[in-house]
Amino acid sequence: MTLRPRLVALATSLALIWPAAPSTAHDLPNLGTVAESALPQAEENRIGRDILRSLRDDGDVIDDAEVGDYLADLGGNLAATAQAPLLRFNFFTVNDRSINAFALPGGVIGVHSGLLMVAQSEGEVAAVLAHEIAHVTQRHLARMQENQGKNQLWLLAAVLAGALAASRSSNGDATFGALNAGVGLSISRQLAYSRDFEREADRLGMQYLAAAGFDPRAMPAFFERLQQEQRHNDNNALGFLRTHPLTGERISEGQSRAQSYPVKMRANSTDFVLMREKLRIATLGAQDALAYYQTALASGRYLNRGAVLYGQARALLAQGQTAAAQALLPAVRQQLGSHPSVLLLEGDIQRAAANLPAAIQTYHQALQTWPARRALRLAEIDTLLQAGRSSDARQAIDAALLRYGDDAQLWRLSARSYGEADALRYHAALGNAFFFEQKFDSARVQYQLASRARGDDFYLRSSIEARLRELDTLLKTRP
Repeated sequence: MTLRPRLVALATSLALIWPAAPSTAHDLPNLGTVAESALPQAEENRIGRDILRSLRDDGDVIDDAEVGDYLADLGGNLAATAQAPLLRFNFFTVNDRSINAFALPGGVIGVHSGLLMVAQSEGEVAAVLAHEIAHVTQRHLARMQENQGKNQLWLLAAVLAGALAASRSSNGDATFGALNAGVGLSISRQLAYSRDFEREADRLGMQYLAAAGFDPRAMPAFFERLQQEQRHNDNNALGFLRTHPLTGERISEGQSRAQSYPVKMRANSTDFVLMREKLRIATLGAQDALAYYQTALASGRYLNRGAVLYGQARALLAQGQTAAAQALLPAVRQQLGSHPSVLLLEGDIQRAAANLPAAIQTYHQALQTWPARRALRLAEIDTLLQAGRSSDARQAIDAALLRYGDDAQLWRLSARSYGEADALRYHAALGNAFFFEQKFDSARVQYQLASRARGDDFYLRSSIEARLRELDTLLKTRP
């Protein structure tokens, strides 16, 4: 597969948007002036949001509330140690079995599902996130633009898009070669330049990692394992090494630096080992995942037996084998206890068995102990709507929106709860869903439909008018 047309167009638009800057040398750049003059932070934020929206539209982002919240919590704890209060980070997972991660402009950080699947510890995943966070806090994209000028900008824009699509090609080197030929620049020059930023991201990322309570040794250990794996199996799966060039010297530097930190023994969280299995099913598909679990259980090769049983039950449920998934639940509970993900699984099995009252009760009781678990809230509301309990669903939605007011999924459930019976609130809620998905044209259409619908709600109509004015301003300033 060649580069996806939408990402190629996006790369072109990025190159046209970012202005050229004269080539200058900066040993220790002033990030508040140099990077800002090359690429204002507001523009970085917009570009990152646009790329993320494009990936979502293409179906590349794994839209799972549990997985999303886990990654946001892990990344958020690391980002908090960076002491960059003006940056708002957004972490997401790409449905791709290759081993890669990337930082987009504006603090948008993506991790391929393949990376989490092969990571042998939560510390390794945290190490990669910390490295990407450092790329963002140090404004590396903007600094590349400042130091290299317009020619470097064209290459950066193309590589940025290509890096997201290359893993889908049967020949990643050919993909990058085509990009290089297209912009008429030397890819080796770009990689040589980026090694300085890679070292800086290693150094600062290690500080973030230690401050968040992880052992910094996880970073060079993971990088060394990837490098050794590539020597024995040089294929496109190791995209991380193509977008983050490694050398023996760099790994040695990381190992030496890590020795200056105290050893921190930290066990994998249950969330980590369970989310790995949800990602395995999403990436491989239920049938291949089941084959993996059968082999893992037979050979005894796994990080956590309870996680394997959990994944097996999830895969069986995805295949419609509800009774078999139900039969595994006692073993899952024995291994993992009353973890919220286990209770969510139990409710999902009850729902699949058409026992909606039991599912609603399971979700509701779990929320009494874990009220911050968004996936449980979404499941409870969805099941209430499925059971025809729209009024109860709206009460649960209103309560959830107090906590997650920018959750597009919640707003879609809100729209569904009103339906055609209340066009004003239906279109307003759907407009909010599109707005928080950054789909501003679609949001504007829904708000306009809401403004023409019947219904007396002065506050709601005022908020719709205010949002329409906001959208008019946003759409006028977009290129």
